[in-house]
Amino acid sequence: MHQQNNDIILDVENVWKIYCRNLKRAMWYGVKDLGREVIGAGKDRTQHDLRTGEFFAVRDASFQVNRGECVAMIGPNGAGKSTMLKMINGLIKPDSGKIELRGHIGALIELGTGFNPILSGRENIYINAAVLGMKKSEVDLLFDEIVEFAELGHVINDPIKTYSSGMRVRLGFSIAANLRPQLLLMDEVLAVGDVGFRMKCFAHLNKLVKSGVSIILVTHAVGMLQRVATRAVVFGQGKIVHNGDLETGCTIYEEMMGASDRVQAKRKEKKALVASVGSVETCDEAGTPQRDFETGETINLRIELNAQTTIKDARLVVALCSPVHGVLSSVSSAYQDFRFDVDEKGRVVTLKLPRIPLLIGAYHFNISLLGPSRTDFYHRSSLRGVFRIVGPPVDANGYGLNGITSIEHGWNVS
Repeated sequence: MHQQNNDIILDVENVWKIYCRNLKRAMWYGVKDLGREVIGAGKDRTQHDLRTGEFFAVRDASFQVNRGECVAMIGPNGAGKSTMLKMINGLIKPDSGKIELRGHIGALIELGTGFNPILSGRENIYINAAVLGMKKSEVDLLFDEIVEFAELGHVINDPIKTYSSGMRVRLGFSIAANLRPQLLLMDEVLAVGDVGFRMKCFAHLNKLVKSGVSIILVTHAVGMLQRVATRAVVFGQGKIVHNGDLETGCTIYEEMMGASDRVQAKRKEKKALVASVGSVETCDEAGTPQRDFETGETINLRIELNAQTTIKDARLVVALCSPVHGVLSSVSSAYQDFRFDVDEKGRVVTLKLPRIPLLIGAYHFNISLLGPSRTDFYHRSSLRGVFRIVGPPVDANGYGLNGITSIEHGWNVS
């Protein structure tokens, strides 16, 4: 049992949710379950009683959100994030476990989709507020602030159907964020509007957190999370695999994205008949295998090559990649006129990357083995030499380093 705490706004305890892949079977299961509930024979669903076609969307999830805390909920597609968000919002109920809420919720599950297109922006503001349980007199006090934030004063009395998609998104965000719920749920809404409006949204979210509002952000845009979030809950295959600091959570998420890509790459990769890339590992400056580094350290990439016959003047092309951002940089041995032979005994080539400028995250390499001419292609091996940059922490609020790389820089006043 979780300890009682007045600062806890949301308490999720041992929650399970089961879905069925077959619609007809799911409807039949629903009727049976409803009947069991009516006669009082219902019971919690656990991992021991999956029926044909069922799977766990959420498995034994437990976490808490404190008052005035912004938590990022991240994970690959199908990991269970949106299902958990819908259970917290009361749209669906868990099959097992408990979700305890203290205070009313404002939800931005899909921005701008809950508006009545025939009614005006003004009328939709009051309808959305009523759904949150707010009185008309309370909304009257906040109305001008909502309209001003959305920058829609010139069209607030026009029907929503005349608004552009961007205008609907801005109004949806402004309503949810300015009605000041105790808990604000946001699903994939960090890319609202243009850059100027987005920066205004981040500033407003920080203001809400400082005033005691709790926020849960579900997003794949992990690069933006440092602007508002302080903690990460990472889902993988329905389970919570990390509940703690944001930097580690983002790195674990990127590793999970890379692991999924590695499985697909391995299926596609064909065995080379003449030569191939063998084992690949990252090492420290002394040559000791290592996977965790800090910004500015030296990484030695040790690449083992195999051949069935002697290959003269071989070349390597190595691309440094991020699972989230793609190829960051690519280097070739030929660029520095470095060529080598590979025979039946094999060859080990080391690529030295001094003072690596990467910031916190997970990374990997794609490696291609080629011969002296443009058409001499032997083997390509993807998602190899996986490593992490684990520190120092980044800062997206303008007081430190942020992004993917640390660039050499200096300041002066003239």
